Amino acid sequence: MFDPNRIGKDRKVDLVFCIDGTGSMSPCFDSVKRNAKRFYTDFVKALSDNRDTVDMLRIKVIVFRDYKSDGAQSMTESVFFELPSEDGEFAAYLDNLRATGGCGEDANGLEALYYAMKSDFVATGRYDRQVITLFADTTAIPLRDRKKYAGYPSEMPDEDGLLEMWQCTQRYPTKLRDRNKRLVIFAPAKTVYEKMHQNYDRSIFRPVEMHRGLDNVSFDDIIKLIAASVAA
Repeated sequence: MFDPNRIGKDRKVDLVFCIDGTGSMSPCFDSVKRNAKRFYTDFVKALSDNRDTVDMLRIKVIVFRDYKSDGAQSMTESVFFELPSEDGEFAAYLDNLRATGGCGEDANGLEALYYAMKSDFVATGRYDRQVITLFADTTAIPLRDRKKYAGYPSEMPDEDGLLEMWQCTQRYPTKLRDRNKRLVIFAPAKTVYEKMHQNYDRSIFRPVEMHRGLDNVSFDDIIKLIAASVAA
């Protein structure tokens, strides 16, 4: 709901994109790349449509694949780019990313969410937002299922632990804040991601078609849904 007292107050937004980097996700990669340089402008407009504003926007990208087949390339994580001043750097980083790899239909998306929750968030003020957005066109490999493979983090929690991280418990300290956090998921229905949406507060789930790389989802729809999560 729109808060009339929000006008004139500073709002920072930290946005983390978690993107399935396996081969079928090429349409999603291509869409994000094409729209990278106008992301800030489109995001500000979408917020304005929700009668909201942003004073600082930072964005980072986590690409996940499968530790079994992709080793060190299973999880890649960028720095935060501040937009619009670093539009060029953000676009250049995305330009070097490719949808490739994977040894099956699924990928280590839950591990990507773990890394996203551990991000160096600075948007911790009263009206700030920490938005994690995940894009996948399959379900996720169960947490710790790939722990015997090279590069898998030894400190990875189980599913209960990941939920505790989202709940901002003292057992798993992060810079994630309960009042600031938002989770936006684009993934197929009847997958672990839909179940996650049911259990994770402050989350939005948008079903997509299986194995289609989100080719049926427009970038404008993505921006609008993220902006709606910020305004909520």
